[in-house]
Amino acid sequence: MEVDGRGDVLAPSPRPACGKKRPLSPSTPQNADSSKSTTSDEDDNPWALSDDEEEDEYHGKYRPFTVDDFPRVSSDDEQTVAVYKNPEISIRGPRPLRRFPAFKPESRHSCDMEYQLADESEISFSNVGTVDCSHKGYCRSMDMVQFVDLKIAGYQHARPGRAKIFGFFAARDRVEPLRNYVYRRQIENYEAVTVKPKTGMARLSLTSSARGIGIRSRVLFEFKLCICTEDPQEDGPKGDLLIEGRTEFSTMYTTESSIQNRRLYGDKFSLDVKFAALINAVQAFVDVEILRAPDCGLNLNLYAKTSGYEDVIPLYQGVAEAGCKISSVVAVVIRSCVYLRIEGTPKDDGLSQKRLPCGAWEDSFDTCYHGIVAKVVNLDEFTMISVKITWRTLD
Repeated sequence: MEVDGRGDVLAPSPRPACGKKRPLSPSTPQNADSSKSTTSDEDDNPWALSDDEEEDEYHGKYRPFTVDDFPRVSSDDEQTVAVYKNPEISIRGPRPLRRFPAFKPESRHSCDMEYQLADESEISFSNVGTVDCSHKGYCRSMDMVQFVDLKIAGYQHARPGRAKIFGFFAARDRVEPLRNYVYRRQIENYEAVTVKPKTGMARLSLTSSARGIGIRSRVLFEFKLCICTEDPQEDGPKGDLLIEGRTEFSTMYTTESSIQNRRLYGDKFSLDVKFAALINAVQAFVDVEILRAPDCGLNLNLYAKTSGYEDVIPLYQGVAEAGCKISSVVAVVIRSCVYLRIEGTPKDDGLSQKRLPCGAWEDSFDTCYHGIVAKVVNLDEFTMISVKITWRTLD
């Protein structure tokens, strides 16, 4: 089975030296194997995906926006007045990115041609090229984007149950201006998310891009999200448009890597996108194969951290079985590290009398311009996983 795992911080936070193990939780007993495999401990877990926006009672003038007072804009003129001229907008939420209208064939904007927006073809894992620099005598790093998180915010979900979201979020760079998806759901494969009633927030499940996303001074983000509506079965599923458009992010005058937490305002909700803008980065292609797994299957989580930042990048979260292959890519600053963590528990088949212990493994990998590092991981006697890191430059 093949699976495609798919406030700005101006400098990376301190990290252990590259090639050394990230310190384990104090609750983990130190033994001969503790540097590679650990017992999962959900308390004080630095790899846990956290909700930054808990629905606590905020006090003071600059509390975060709620669904009752969330700015809702639909046009460029409204954005200028309601967003960019509002001094509170960057205090009560992430800094805004200007949302431009979606591409239309009759459009004559300069970026339409530069990013070839009329071409909706995608970059896939199968057609990603390899840069062979052995005959040139040198390799080059490139400024790159690494997506970390994607959320909706300010959404007033009036229907009972979860919101059923579908659509896409993709990036286009000037290396090869095709859609490089980091979120893609068809209406038949919608994502059901729980929307917080006060803030209208819900996290969407990012997937890995097909290759690294380059920034030659700027990069374009393209998106369209809809919600499923309840209709008679004979009519089939239908959806209502929630937000659509594009935006451009620039690093033209930037000399340091940073974590960007930005917001795209719409007339029904906003889209919060968190990403690392990495200066002088290369690609780490992460290939994971399940060599052996419990007969009942494996609940598998694969996470990464890049370039010294503590932000957790989910690469895969789901069920896997023996033979399953997962491919992902992570952008990493040169002369830095990528940290990987694998967590696995046997899938509950309803027959086991007691739950087997959790297994977890983590390690760091130093960057290089090209090369392969391969390891075999034993989470326990039932589970063996192959991990391969292939380093490549983007250009």
